[in-house]
Amino acid sequence: MGTRVSTVMSFQRVEITSRHVADALMVARGEGLVRDDGKATKLNDGEVADDKGIDIWADTTLPYLQLRRRGGSVKWMVRTKKTLRSVGGVRERGPDYLSVAAARRAATDIYTELRYAKAVDPASDDETPVGWTLGQVCVGYQRFLAHDRWINNRTKPPSEGTNDDVRRAFGQASYQDLGIVPVLQLDRVQLNAARDGVSSYRQRQKCTAYIKAALSWAADEHPDESGLTESVPRWWENVNAGKPDPETMRQIEQRRKQHRQNKADLTVDAIAATLFAHEKYCAARERVPGFAAVTAGIRWGIWWVAFTGNRRLSTVELLRDNLKEQDEFGEPGWGRAEWTAEQMKGKEDFWLPLPPVVYAIAAASMSDWQKAVDYNGRAHTACAKTNWVFASQQRYVRGSVGTELKDVRIYPNSLNRHLQRMRAAGALKGLPLFNPHLVRSPVGDFIEQNVTGVASSLVLSHKLKDGGDEAAATTRNYYLTGQRMREKTAGMKAWSEALVAAYLKIPDARLPEPIEQRRGRA
Repeated sequence: MGTRVSTVMSFQRVEITSRHVADALMVARGEGLVRDDGKATKLNDGEVADDKGIDIWADTTLPYLQLRRRGGSVKWMVRTKKTLRSVGGVRERGPDYLSVAAARRAATDIYTELRYAKAVDPASDDETPVGWTLGQVCVGYQRFLAHDRWINNRTKPPSEGTNDDVRRAFGQASYQDLGIVPVLQLDRVQLNAARDGVSSYRQRQKCTAYIKAALSWAADEHPDESGLTESVPRWWENVNAGKPDPETMRQIEQRRKQHRQNKADLTVDAIAATLFAHEKYCAARERVPGFAAVTAGIRWGIWWVAFTGNRRLSTVELLRDNLKEQDEFGEPGWGRAEWTAEQMKGKEDFWLPLPPVVYAIAAASMSDWQKAVDYNGRAHTACAKTNWVFASQQRYVRGSVGTELKDVRIYPNSLNRHLQRMRAAGALKGLPLFNPHLVRSPVGDFIEQNVTGVASSLVLSHKLKDGGDEAAATTRNYYLTGQRMREKTAGMKAWSEALVAAYLKIPDARLPEPIEQRRGRA
C-alpha cells in the first residue's frame, strides 16, 4: 500500500472555470489532492489520498455559487445564509449534468427564488401590491425577456445570450443586496454603490444598462403594480456605468489594438493556410491509435464558417430541411440555406445563397455523419437519423433526465475548442489567430472592397439602415426585397472563389472530400 495522504477541508474563492471542474473530478477519482496552496495536483507516486476531506470552490462572480467535492461526488451548490441547495452535477454523462455556464444560470434562478420567495409574478392578478422591490422588478423583467415580445409591430423571439447576460448582471452580489429595497425608496446613491461593487468595468456597464432597462420596463408596463407611476421621476435613466480607472483604460486599449491586429493578420491566404492545417490535423487524428477522429460536424463546421462567415450558433442551428440543394430562384448549381428568426442573433429570418463548393461542405457533413453513426452507432438505431446539418455523434442530450436517445447538434463552443486543441498541439504554429467570430471581419472586408458594403452587411446578416436605393415592395418579390439575394450572391461568389484560389495555391493542397471508409472505433 502507498503512503496515505490525509485531506482536510479546502476552501478557495475563484472565478470558477472548466479547469476547476476538471480539478474537482480528478480529486474525486482519487487521482489528485488539493494542496495547501489551493491548487489541485496529481498525487505523487506511492501516495494514496483518503476521501474524508471536502473541497469547495466559491465563485467570485456569483458569490452564492459553489463547486463542492466530497468523496467521489462533485456537485454544483447554491449557498445562502440559511440554506445549501444542490443545483446539479458535473459529470458529462450524468442525468443532472450542468456546464459552468448552465450552472451559473441555474444558480441565479435558484438564489433569486430563495432570496425573494415572495416576489409576485407581474402577469398574476391574484395580488396587487402597493409597490415592488428591486428584486421583484428584476424577476419580472427576466420573465418578460424569456418569452416572445411584440416590438415595432412584429414578434421578437427571446435571445438566450441576452437572458444569460441579464441573469449574470442581476446575480452580482452588490445588486442582490438591493433586492429587498422597494423601488420607491431606491435612489441614485444606492445604484451607484451597487455598480461600484462590481470589479469588472465591462460587467458594470452591463449591470447598469439592464437595471435601467428593468426599471423602465416596470414603469412602462406595470406602473400601478410597481409603484413607478407617471408621477415618479425617471431618475434612473441618468445613471451611468462611471469611468474605468487608468489601468483598466490601458488594458481596454491594448485589447482593442490586439483585436485590430488580429483582424488585419487574418487575410484570405491566412484563412486558407488554417484550413490546410485543419485538414492535416483531422487526418492525423484518424490515424493515431487511441484517439477518436474529429467528428464530421466539427471538421466540416470549420470549413463552413470560413466560407460563409456565419456565427457559431447559426452554423450549428442549420436544419437539413432548411438546406436546399438547388435554389429555385438562384443560379444553376447554387443552393440555399435558411434560418428562422429564433435561430438568428438579429431575430430576423435569414437566407444565404450557397455556391456549389459551399453546398458541398454541408453535404459532406451530412454524409460523413451518417457513415460514422451507421458504423459506431449500431446500438443506437433508435436515433440513427438527424435533423441537423452539423450533427453531434453523441446521441443524447447532456443534462437530460434518464438515458433517452435524442437528436443532438454539435455545441457551438465545440468549434472553438477544436481550434484550441490544434493550437495546443502546435498544428497552428506560425499562423494568425483564427476563430469562428474573428473570421467574419476578413469575410466582410473582402466583400466590401470587391463587391459593395451593402453586400458585405447582407452576407453577415447585419442590419442595414433604411436607404433610398431600395425598390418599392410592390415591384419586387420577397426573395429580392426581403432577402436581397442578388447582392448576397455577388458577395458569396467573390469570397468563395478567392478562398478556393488561395487554398489551391498551397503545395499539395486539394479541396476536402468526404471520408471514403467508415471510421473504426477509437
